[in-house]
Amino acid sequence: MKKIFLLFIISLLFNDTYGQDSLSTSKKVYNLKPKIDIPLTVGLFGLSIYGFYRLGEKPTLDIYQINALDKNDIWAFDRVAVEQSYPAPSNIYTVSDIALWTSYFLPALLFIDKEIRSEWLDITLLYFETQAVNLNLYVWGGPVFTERIRPLVYYEEESMEYKLGPETTDSFFSGHVSISAGASFFMAKVLSDYHPEWGAKKILVYTAALIPPVIVGYCRYRGFMHFPTDLMLGLAVGAAVGITVPQLHKITREINKDLSIVPFTGPYTGMAFSMRF
Repeated sequence: MKKIFLLFIISLLFNDTYGQDSLSTSKKVYNLKPKIDIPLTVGLFGLSIYGFYRLGEKPTLDIYQINALDKNDIWAFDRVAVEQSYPAPSNIYTVSDIALWTSYFLPALLFIDKEIRSEWLDITLLYFETQAVNLNLYVWGGPVFTERIRPLVYYEEESMEYKLGPETTDSFFSGHVSISAGASFFMAKVLSDYHPEWGAKKILVYTAALIPPVIVGYCRYRGFMHFPTDLMLGLAVGAAVGITVPQLHKITREINKDLSIVPFTGPYTGMAFSMRF
């Protein structure tokens, strides 16, 4: 798994640097190579599907494990998740799903911008690639190889039928929050890259990007699905992927102002080279 992601990062770096010279005069912000990025994205989605299959094969809790649970064994910072009022609001899971899917399709609003809309194919592929990376980091970096019990299992009021069922050990970390953060921070990153003139105002864009995953995270917390640290890590992973994947494809346009190469003619013909340190 580590080798796959290493190759993924190397390919993106190569993809970015290889095309900079030929596209330096273009108005494009990102450099994608369909022959590389499309198979890569499809492959990553396939790998995540296999990961979810593996997730479905995880053993469930037995009654002895459930009866042995003690909320006092939980770190104090996370213990608040098992000390909430029971039951959860009746519509909290519906709100959570609506917030998640709204977040997922939020980047479609990018195409209101004329410049971004003109590159809609690249942006769409870049977004799918971002979420493909995000899904793999979640499934392989989280519940496939970890067994953190969901807060709901600690509640005596909850039915034993649920506690003995699937997905009760998938608390670490929050995939809902990760996917939501990946979408909103991807949107913030693309907007910022297409509008460098915004300057310090970009901080407002990234601050706004926190809203969707925070809403999703609160719903997952209030629904007893995750501990605070699960939500925080999900937010960090999603935000990092949403920013990093577009950055690795970004075309560098900055000119080194400390480097000067000036041709000259006269008694001699040549070039003057100077560099300031």
